Amino acid sequence: MPRQTSLGDLLEDAALAGTIQVVAGDAVGGRITGITEDSRLVGDGAMFVARPGTMHDGGDHVADAIERGAGAILAVPAVATGVPAPVVGIATPDPAKIGGDLAFRFHGHPERRMGFAGITGTNGKTTVATLARQLLAATLGRCGLVGTIETHDGVGSTPATLTTPGRITLAGLLGDFAEAGCERVVMEASSHALDQGRVADIDFDVAVFTNLSGDHLDYHGDMASYAAAKARLFAGLRSDATAIINLADPASGTMLDAGPARVIGVVPAGAAADVPHGVRCLEHRIIDRDFSGMTLELRFDADAHRVRIPLVGDHNAFNVAAAAGMAVAFGADWSAILAALETAEAPRGRLQPVHGSADEVRVFVDYAHTDDAIVNVLAGIRPEVPSDAALVVVFGAGGDRDRTKRPRMMHAALDGADRVVVTSDNPRTEPPEAIVAEIVAACDSDRLDRIHAEVDRALAIEHAIATAEAGDVIVIAGKGHEDYQIVGTERRHFDDVEVAAAALARRRGEAMH
Repeated sequence: MPRQTSLGDLLEDAALAGTIQVVAGDAVGGRITGITEDSRLVGDGAMFVARPGTMHDGGDHVADAIERGAGAILAVPAVATGVPAPVVGIATPDPAKIGGDLAFRFHGHPERRMGFAGITGTNGKTTVATLARQLLAATLGRCGLVGTIETHDGVGSTPATLTTPGRITLAGLLGDFAEAGCERVVMEASSHALDQGRVADIDFDVAVFTNLSGDHLDYHGDMASYAAAKARLFAGLRSDATAIINLADPASGTMLDAGPARVIGVVPAGAAADVPHGVRCLEHRIIDRDFSGMTLELRFDADAHRVRIPLVGDHNAFNVAAAAGMAVAFGADWSAILAALETAEAPRGRLQPVHGSADEVRVFVDYAHTDDAIVNVLAGIRPEVPSDAALVVVFGAGGDRDRTKRPRMMHAALDGADRVVVTSDNPRTEPPEAIVAEIVAACDSDRLDRIHAEVDRALAIEHAIATAEAGDVIVIAGKGHEDYQIVGTERRHFDDVEVAAAALARRRGEAMH
């Protein structure tokens, strides 16, 4: 629904006193229809926040925003004073912060009207968040989701552009969620978002830590700084909030020490003895499994619960346990949680099956794009691989990103799979041939015969499927739900699922002749 408010009322806030000044135009009679920091999204009567930046400066887009109908410009003084009438120029030394403050105020402070759960960690955020939204919606009422793949307002979903959007965008999303009747919201909280304060407005009731492994070190510098960024989520929790922490991860201690919240420790079955004193324990154990799913036992407060879930992969035992723990923390009943888990759906691109009943090989697409994620995915699927068949992985590494993980990814693939196809991911502005060569260079000489390098990702997927023997299992890793490939600065359509499905169809056709 369109919103609008008096510009004068919007700016009348004691918290803003001394931080903003109207330096052009008249704010008293003006009305604001929206707030954005993207000039391309400006509509009639919107406020454009000209946020300074290193690569892109909002001040360079003020004229475009005005041409599109902006009613007000929030900018640093030097920019705001030059705003032509009748557009209102509002000066502040920190447009990014003040713009976010105004956005939450404009949308009626939705962050105060719903319960919130945040999820952080290198891997597993999207699966835990997706499962948690389904469980909370099924057991307690309408629930929203802010995540890597989608945003969901409790009624329907739209594709996401960032794992955790900026404060101005987030305020608008949460305003929509509140209007749609959401009672709770599940959010993925990336390390970048936590470090940059994008979720600083949110008072989380529940927070989850999945794991920590090498990634984003081009941004954070080292693992200690990366862990510290994740720990900010737990440092901000109230004492009556709940922290759900993967105690099997070495970085769990950093999260435990970060804040005063009550803790539920998630551990594999049999590890309860190692749980710190005072921590409630949620154990998970796989009872049986096949390619259609697995039966789990979840033990909490001495009570054991069994459930059949339509997800594969050992790592999903933790993901399910964490999501169930979130529902418990919000007050859901175990019987309702178990009923919802039986029909839960994994997010797209997370061990997503591509094969059909007529295919003699099984093919899964997964987002695993770190060494730890590759280890977990391959180890999780290995028990389903027939003893006389091979596990094959296709993977690459993104360009212009953390290069330190490339050799680790090579070793993870070699250790976990029988055959490895190295290819492109999103090369961006790096030469894809150089990225592939850097990955392959990390291979031990005695294992080179297990590698096939093919820079063209479509041909690499085709090779893996065409050369597989009956019974083999193929994991296409790295891109998951993404339906594009970034080559140079160009974003081209590319979907691993589509490419794999076509290769499987060709294989079936050839087998029939």
